[in-house]
This record gives sequence, C-alpha cells and structure tokens, in this order.
Amino acid sequence: MNDLFAVLYEVTFGIYSEDYRVIFNTLFNESGYTYLGLSFILPPLIMFIIFYYVWTYPYGKLWHWVIWLFLCSLLTLGLTWALSNELIFNSSNNQLIDLIANPQSGYEDYALTLPLKYAFWNAGLSLILGVLLSLVLKQFSKVQIHLPI
Repeated sequence: MNDLFAVLYEVTFGIYSEDYRVIFNTLFNESGYTYLGLSFILPPLIMFIIFYYVWTYPYGKLWHWVIWLFLCSLLTLGLTWALSNELIFNSSNNQLIDLIANPQSGYEDYALTLPLKYAFWNAGLSLILGVLLSLVLKQFSKVQIHLPI
C-alpha cells in the first residue's frame, strides 16, 4: 500500500522534489504514505457509515448531507495536516532531523509547506470518496435512502 500511495502523492499530485528527497525517503521508509492514504479513506468511511446507519433522522435534507460532507472534508484536512506534520518533524531519521535544524539547507522552509499540501489533497480526495461512498451506502440504508439525490 505504501508504494501505491507514494506514487499517488509523489507522481500523480507532483509533490515530490528531488532537492528534498530525504523527506520523501523518510516518509516512504517509515510507511508514512500508508498513514497519509488511510487519513483520506477512513474519515469519510466512518462518517458516512454514521450518517447512513446511525443517524436515524428520517427527514434528512440535501443540506444535511452537504454539511456532513463538508465536515468530513474538514476532519480529513485537520487529521492529515497533524499526521504529516508529525511524520516529518518528529521523524526518527537523524539525517532529516539534522537537515531541518540546519537553516542553510532550506529543508525546514520546504518541510513547513508539505503538511498543508498533503492536507488539501486529502481533503479533496475525501470529498470525492464521500460522494462515492454515499452512492453505495445509501442503497443499504433503511433511513437515508434518498440522500444525496
């Protein structure tokens, strides 16, 4: 899974930079990409299971679903930012720690931008996944069978 998510972030989204490869090697070697991938999959999955199977308000409206989708995206954004910040700045890779601590390397400035990039990409992916999950989960719901459309 780590390989799949590494390709997604580094190649598809173009986040990889050869100049700062120690950061990306650290994320890869410490299975950071797996954690980042799960951080956009699990929140929509859990939240929409709750929406369709736990929340039993039978008169749900489209705006309820839109708010839920927005909250799911915000949760994913915050979770991904915190997780990627932790993975980069609290790494066990001594080389990365030294490079971040050295102001001439530029690693700290670059590393500070990465959590936000990952967070925004994952928030967008959670929106897409949330819509797709809704289309599947509503088929089996006993209460919210009419949402999102």
